[in-house]
Amino acid sequence: MPPGDRALDNPINWSFKVGRLFDIDIRVHIAFVICVVVVIWMEMPERGSGEHVALGRILIDAVGTYALLFLIVLLHEFGHCFGARYTGGEADEILMWPLGGLAYANPPHTASAHMATTVAGPMVNVLICALCSVALVLWMGHLGAVPWNPLHPFVPVSSSLLLSANTAQLWIMRFFGLSYFLLLINLLPIFPFDGGRIVQAWLWPRKGYHVSMEIATATGMIGAIGIGLVGLFLEESWLILMIAVFGYFTCWQTRRMLREGGEFGGGEFGYDFSQGYTSLERVDTGERRPGFLKRRRARKAAAKVERERQRREDHEREVERVLSKISKSGLHSLSAKERRILEMETERQRAAGDSGSDRSHA
Repeated sequence: MPPGDRALDNPINWSFKVGRLFDIDIRVHIAFVICVVVVIWMEMPERGSGEHVALGRILIDAVGTYALLFLIVLLHEFGHCFGARYTGGEADEILMWPLGGLAYANPPHTASAHMATTVAGPMVNVLICALCSVALVLWMGHLGAVPWNPLHPFVPVSSSLLLSANTAQLWIMRFFGLSYFLLLINLLPIFPFDGGRIVQAWLWPRKGYHVSMEIATATGMIGAIGIGLVGLFLEESWLILMIAVFGYFTCWQTRRMLREGGEFGGGEFGYDFSQGYTSLERVDTGERRPGFLKRRRARKAAAKVERERQRREDHEREVERVLSKISKSGLHSLSAKERRILEMETERQRAAGDSGSDRSHA
């Protein structure tokens, strides 16, 4: 179902719009708001626990961290959208919900288009990590300042380095860690993570679309079970289990649609840890739709032509008004602005006459 047709009996549509950027609507699911409030509430120290931490500090850390996570996932989804547009596809909406983000992207039904759309999301995380790494190295003066150890993505690799009390330095480290963690999770070769989608797009020209999807979704179901079992032993087990259950359901639903004969690329909405992108497939007619940048330039050119037409019409109306005033009150009645309008029109007609004369001689 297209994003514009919002049947309220489908819980995925319980969302509200918070903005629009690059012709893409940004929506937030009500469950996301509820989840954030609950998680922040869980961060609060319990009464009688003996913890003496300022409430303001807890709120700043919790809200700031989730705001960073929101930004990273949103940028990741914009990457998928721009990837789809680059291939000549469409992307017009991003939905933020408890399990991450969901980009409504519709690339052409080709392996290369799906590969580009998929890779564009993780590349945003790579760019974020690269920028944060440069900032940390320059700030702390050591290559070991970058926390590239996947087991400790918020701690400098070099144990001799200590983070200063500088708040900005701590937040850059956190920005890197969150983006790095999401990048690693998304690159797991398990469908419907981005890594699984990359494997599927790689297999597509070799095995065919249906066989590649069968392989990818089977691997995804096995991977979801594995992730769920690992989640049982982790502190935030509820989140891991939710991801595992949803990933398994997405793979199962995709396999069912494939066996019914549909060209289906991941359900009504695709899923990776940042919620990947939706692949509402379209039949490849062999005609490549102009990319987003070309369509944008075409719209700008059309708008420029319209502005020029409107300017000419306004000028012609002013000229008619000035000529009417001359016929009624004489040339001496014109103001300085009206005289300039008359001079401009005289020059325009002289230039048009010279151009016509040149063409006749040619």
